[in-house]
This record gives sequence, structure tokens and C-alpha cells, in this order.
Amino acid sequence: MSVFRVLLIIATARMALGFLPNAEDSISHTKITERAILRKTMAVLRELAASTGRNFDIGSISDVGNPTSGELFRAYYGREVSPIKFEQAMQTVKDANVGVDHYHPLSAKHHFDSESFVEAKRYLLLKSSAAKENIMQGNYETARSRLGEMLHTLQDFYSHSNWIELGYTVPNPDLIGAGEGIGNTAAPDQATCIDCNTDTCKNNILNNILGSKLITTGYFSLLPSKPAGKCSHGGSWDMTRIRNAMGGINKDHYGSEHWYLHKEAADVAVSATVGVLEDIRNAVGDKAFLKFLNIESPAALCFVIDTTGSMAGEIENAKQRAFSIIDRKRGTPDEPSTYVLVPFNDPDFGPVYKTSDANIFKASISLLTAIGGGDIPEMCLSGIQLALINSPPSSEIYVFTDAPAKDDYLRNNILALIESTKSSVTFLLTNIVFRKKRSGQQGQRARSMGSSILYQELAATSGGQTIETTKASLQQMTAVISDSSTAALVTLFQAKNTFLKTESTFYFHVDESVTNVTAYISGNIISYTVSNPSGVSQNSSLQDGPLGYMENLGRFYILRLRGDVGRWQISISSYQNYDLKVTGQSIVSFLYSFVEPFEGPHPGLGPIEGRPQTGQNVTMMLRVTGLTIYKTLVVKNVSFVDPDGSLIVSSPAMPALSTGLYYAYIERFPGQQFALVVTGQDNSSNEFRRQSNTRITSSRISVEAVTNSTFEPGKLCTIPFTVTTTSIGGTYSVRVRDDKGFVLSATSSIYLENYGTSQGNLTFQSPDGTESGTGVTITIEVESSDLSDMNYAVLRLTIAKEVVDFDPPVCSLVFINENCSTNCAGETWELCAEVRDGGVGVHRIFTRLGNGTLNTTMVWEGGANTTLVNYTASCCSTEVNIIVVDKAGNVGNCPYSVRKIPGTSAAPEPLTTGSTTPYPDAFGNGQPGAVAGSVLLYSSSLALLALYMF
Repeated sequence: MSVFRVLLIIATARMALGFLPNAEDSISHTKITERAILRKTMAVLRELAASTGRNFDIGSISDVGNPTSGELFRAYYGREVSPIKFEQAMQTVKDANVGVDHYHPLSAKHHFDSESFVEAKRYLLLKSSAAKENIMQGNYETARSRLGEMLHTLQDFYSHSNWIELGYTVPNPDLIGAGEGIGNTAAPDQATCIDCNTDTCKNNILNNILGSKLITTGYFSLLPSKPAGKCSHGGSWDMTRIRNAMGGINKDHYGSEHWYLHKEAADVAVSATVGVLEDIRNAVGDKAFLKFLNIESPAALCFVIDTTGSMAGEIENAKQRAFSIIDRKRGTPDEPSTYVLVPFNDPDFGPVYKTSDANIFKASISLLTAIGGGDIPEMCLSGIQLALINSPPSSEIYVFTDAPAKDDYLRNNILALIESTKSSVTFLLTNIVFRKKRSGQQGQRARSMGSSILYQELAATSGGQTIETTKASLQQMTAVISDSSTAALVTLFQAKNTFLKTESTFYFHVDESVTNVTAYISGNIISYTVSNPSGVSQNSSLQDGPLGYMENLGRFYILRLRGDVGRWQISISSYQNYDLKVTGQSIVSFLYSFVEPFEGPHPGLGPIEGRPQTGQNVTMMLRVTGLTIYKTLVVKNVSFVDPDGSLIVSSPAMPALSTGLYYAYIERFPGQQFALVVTGQDNSSNEFRRQSNTRITSSRISVEAVTNSTFEPGKLCTIPFTVTTTSIGGTYSVRVRDDKGFVLSATSSIYLENYGTSQGNLTFQSPDGTESGTGVTITIEVESSDLSDMNYAVLRLTIAKEVVDFDPPVCSLVFINENCSTNCAGETWELCAEVRDGGVGVHRIFTRLGNGTLNTTMVWEGGANTTLVNYTASCCSTEVNIIVVDKAGNVGNCPYSVRKIPGTSAAPEPLTTGSTTPYPDAFGNGQPGAVAGSVLLYSSSLALLALYMF
């Protein structure tokens, strides 16, 4: 592979990922989104630090205008905390943003083209509402996708309209404000541009349009048709540019007709994105907002537990381990923010107990009882399926059982969910092969052995482990759960030994960023010896030695190593198969995705859904965290390795402009299963190495389903999907499953010609009374007739009632009483305001600015409910920002202030939510003046505040 090809890929990516930059110094949709999220995150973390009395070390950030995630987390926590989950959340938003160009390239409303003012604004409001509703339901991954889709259209406005040419340097407050309009717009039959026959178009917008401050957007079409005199978008794909008026006004990149305003458009788009994030924060509350972006406590604790009669001891052990993790990590960055519990037996499984409250989780697991049993196999995979759907991406899921799986037909479904979520599944199996209880059935051992192999396959694919033990040793085994309950967990090495030879030697590298190095060996072995970089050794006969503490637990070994930087060695003697996994804690970690080019007017690179294509050339995008902290580490290569650890193929990692972003190009994607390895060096030539948990499998089948993301309760819907093969044809089986039972019918098989394509469809319908915001996960699995190949598509949909209320609550000032002297200490001022909402009603009221006391009273006035708001504060705190959220999530902003008192601070304190609670939650709990209800948009006054702030 030539370096030129890799550089071409990087250039394509820079061109592709939105805002249409085709030069290195252009600013893409992904860069706009990333800058905004990082800036808003910094502002939120500074507020939270101030409200809790901790220091936010702003001086440790190299560029305050463009901070990195690692710098933000270190400044907030005062130590190294992995931002990998935060980066993962941000990547989902960016991927959905890019997807708009991929899946909706010609839709005017998705890009604010062709003066589609009303349609585009409604699209913005609906996507914003969907994002908030999904956050309130805890469907954070779906909410991130909805936000990304919305942000693309919002950002395009500033590039595709004349907003910047009108002289504005702040966002348009009406884009997500009340009403259908976006401000004063040109009439449908009003000319807006004059001809421009050059590559750069200056002064081609009519003076009367600019002088009257009328908003227009460029027309775009593959056909040379538009109203006479209207502006065009411009660019080679836009055929309207050759009609009156010729030329274009887009500012997508530094090659656009209005390239000279590209940076200004991008800067305002960043500010507008920050405003949207603040709106969402106000609508859902700080706690939900932090979870939405995985900013604070992103870890999850997920248990799937067999509740049949023989499992009483396992349930007690799981409970004790969960309680220990909760109590030990409470208040730390590793405190779980999500708890998931799924019981199963036969024939039942579920329900899912999902909560963010540790005490509720404790109560739920305490209520589990071991009862019944019947025949041996249980609904284990059904329980795992629910856990994978309801847990955050990249979760560690722990399965406790002593029985084989009755529902092994779900194997492909579980593999699809594991690969799409990149979650790990670890099995803690007690006496699964030789069990006397429930043993009066023929074939017990054979079936148990088969399920044991199935469990091993699922664990290996996900990067988890299969730990077979006795009930007596389970308490010691569950230590692996505590080890894994951290966002900073990284895999240094993992391999499965299948060579039946006496001794095998494995190597792994410890770099300066790694702590808490632990090796796990699972299987029957004879002995092992560990050697550090200095040549000091410790063998399995010594429990506590110079290299660490070793635990031998039957078929499972835990080696807690005191790690020196450099290359370590483990030699293992065995005549049977075994697994080796070495982990550590480090903020230097990575995310990856396989991407492919897409054509059209907005060409680019989009993530590959499902498995990559066997034998095809594939580009990989890599995000490495922690490099701004550990500046001596340099990423060099990306490699694919066999499950036994042997190298398949390697490619250089080529850095992009963004810090920590790399691309690699793989020719003829391998057909076998493999793990991804990222390697590099520090300035002393010491190697660092990270390995993916999830093993990657390619396919000659592709499955694509493009559909709306939101559906109304009770409506019958049909979703088409396309199946393609790059191999010989035949009949392929199709299985469609969902977690709510809403799928009514689906294509069961598809015939494909050699290298052919065909279409199937599925129909689904949710009950009329389905709660708005309910998430539905649908998997479409397609398998070859010889069962040798499989691929899938995973759809995450939302059931939501039609949104009709987009107007925010309104505040009216009743009075302000102030008698503040030049000496503000000991003096107070107060205000009273009326709050009304003409839609679904007020949900909650709180303050963002000021440190006074807020009280509310409901009154009946003029035939409508009115909320009286009273606020009292010290004369030293002269401003307050009262936020009002209605039950549809629309956010009203009511800023008030008294005259400036000499001697007071020029800038009011940038916190709190009243006098008692710095974290407003989604339901007003603990809030002064909270109003009962549920949540969810944005007001013009809030947007105006955003203009002032940014």
C-alpha cells in the first residue's frame, strides 16, 4: 500500500465529514460539533466544580478555546481519569451528523436549501424534541443520534444561507425558537441574487436583500431549475447555478463561491451548537445531561442472573459483589451511573431492572430468589439479549449460571448485538458440566458441553471471559467484576491458546501510563512463569513474590503484577486449551470504526453498519485518547491479529489534523476473525500496545436499512431493507427480532443472484398506549444457506406521540424591589414574576445564574394556571437567570438584574440552581419552586442569552 493512497484517504475524510471542506484548513461538521461539545463540557465542568467547592485547573489546558477531553477531565478531577466513554458519546453524535449527508443528500429540509424555511425549522424542532425525550427515557445512545441529525441541519443554515452576509456574527435566535418562522425571509417570488460567472462570488446577493435584512438560502438541485433570480447553493453538483441567477453563495469550504466567509460561518455554527447543548441541558437537567454525554461516572454495572433453584449461592455472591462495588466506588469517577439487572430461568426471562439509583439496584437484586428448575436448560441468551439492548455501549456484562442455554437459536442475534455495541460478556459458570441436581435427563453432559462451547464463543468474541468454577470458589472469582468496573480499563493483550503443546510464551508491553496490571488465565494448565523487563521471574508455585500476588482458583488464575515499564513475558505449560488476558488502567485508549466513501453532492466517509466486507479495501478511523497528557507516546501502526495472537496484517496509522485522530487503509479485508491492535512507542523506544475487546468478523453479505427514527404509537409501519452479496448467490435466510414484540411480520428468506442485490421488508406496530419515548431495538440477521456467513443491521427506533407544542413558557415581571447601597453586604433585593404556558403546562422552574432563594406558588388567574415566582438575593449578587421548562421540554429563559452596585464583582457567579441544589434533576426533585410534571425545547430569550454569552 502506498503512502499516497493513505494520504488520499485522509484528504477525502477531511473533505467529507460535513461543511464540505476539501482543504486541510477547512472546518468540517465533525470539527464544529466536537469544538462545541468540548466547549460546553468545559463550561459545565467549571460550574460543577465551583458549585461543589473543588478546583477546576484551567491553567492545565493548553488551548482554552479548543480543549481536549483528556485535559478537561484532568482539570476537573485533579488527576488522570479516562475520557474514553465521553469520546464514544461524542463520536455517536458526529457519526449521526455525517449520516445526514450520506442518507439525505438531496433533501432540502435536511440542509436548509432552496428556502425550505418552514420544513427545515420543523425538522430541527422534532429532532430536538426526540433527543430530549430519549434522554428522559434513558435511551442515551438514540438521543445522541437524534442530536447529531439535528445539528447537521442547524449548522448548514450558516453555510447555506446569507446569515453571515447580512453581517450577523451570532446565531439566529429564531431557528429553534417559538413559532414557525426563522425571522424575516425573502418572499417566494422575490429575486435574491445577481449573476456571478467566476469561481469566487462576491457581492452577488442583491443590495435590497442585504439592506432589508431578509434571509434567503441557496437553491440546490441536480436539475437546472429554480425560480428566476433566486440564489443558488453552487458547486459542481448544483445544476441551478447555471440558471438566473448564476453562481452560488455556500460557504462549505475554502473552495466554495463564498469561501472568504467560511470561517465566520463555522464560528457561528459552533456557537449555535453550544446554544443547543445548553437548551438540552436546561430541558433535561444536569444529571441527565452528564449521563447523556458520559461526562461523569460513565461506568455501568450489568448482571444477568439465573434464578433457578440451585442458584441461591450465586445470587448471594452477586449481591455481595454488587454491594461492595457500589459502596467502594460511590463518589469516585468510577461510580456506576447505570445499573442493569436481568433475571432468567425457564421459561421466563426478565424483566429488565434498569436504574441510575444504586439503592434501587440494591433493593432489586436483594429481591431475587432462587426457585424452581424443571429441565436443565434455561433462557440464558434471552437474558443476555435484554442486557445488551439496555446497557450502554462498551459495557461489561456478567452472567451467572450453572445451566446450558435453551435458547441457543439466539446465537447470531447475540453476536450482532455484541459487535454493534462493542460490549463484553463474561460468564461465571458453576458446576455447569457435571451437575447432580436436575440430572435425570439423558444427554445432560453432551448438551452442557455444547453450551459451554457456546458461552466460550460469545465471551471470546466480546473480549470477555468464561470462568468455570465451583460454587465454593465463586466469591473469589467475582473479584474480576471489581477489576473491570472502571472506565479506564484497557486490554494490553488477549489470546486463546489452541496449540496442544507443552509450553507457549506470550509477550505484552507496559507503558508509562498503565497502572494496576492484571493477568487472567482461564483453563486447565500445568504451570506458568512470569518475567518482567529486567529479567526477574516468578512462577506459579509462589503466591506472593517479587512480581506480584498470584491466585490459583482451580481453572482460573489471577496474577496481580507490580508493573515495570517495558516488555513482559508469560510462559504457560498446558496440554489443553486456555485463554490469557492482560489488562491495566490507563487514559491512553482508543475507539475505532470502519468507514467507507459515499458519493453525491456531499461526498465523504461514513461508518460501515454491520460487518465489513470480506476481501474489500477498507479504511479504518481511529481515535486515541490521552496523548495530550502523555505527549511522549506516538501511535505507529494498526494490526489485525488472530485469536491466538499471531499477526495477520499491519498498516501504518496516518495522523489527521485533529489530535488523536488517525486513519489506516487495509487492502483485501481478511476473512477470518481477528482482534484489532494499536501499537506505538515513547521517546525511549518503549512500545505501547492496546487491543480491542471485541473480535471483528467480516462478511460477503451486506444488510442496509434506512428508515425514519421515530414512529407514532398505534401506526402500522413498513421498513424496507436491502441485502447484497459479493459472492455466489443462493437462498439466504432472514430473521428479524425486536425487544418489544412490535414486529408483526418480515421477509423470511431472500434469493440473490451471484453478486446480486434484493430487497425485503418488515412491518411493525406498537400498541396505541405505548409510552412516548419508548425505545425499540430491531435486528435483521441474514445468513447463507450453508451457515458459513452472516451479517446484520441493528435499528434503534423511538415510539413517540406527535409533538404539537413548540412554544416555551413566558415570564412577565410583576415587580423588583431593591434598596441596595454601595455596601452590598447584608442587603437584599427581590423580584416577583408571573409564568404562563399556553401549551401543556409548566413542569419545573429553577435558576442558572445568581445565588438567591427561589419560591413558586400556583394561582388561578384569567382562566388559566399561573405560577408566581418570587426570588430574593443578596445585593452583592445582582443578576438572576430564571429557567422555566414546560412538559413538552420547551425552555423559557427569564434574565433579570438590579442596577450595578459599586464594589460588586463585574461578573456574577456562573452557577447555581437556587439556594439548595447545584444539580437540577429532570423531575425538579429538591428544586426550589419545582413544578410536578414530566419534561422537554427552546425560547427566543434563551437563544438571545446564548448570543450574548457566545
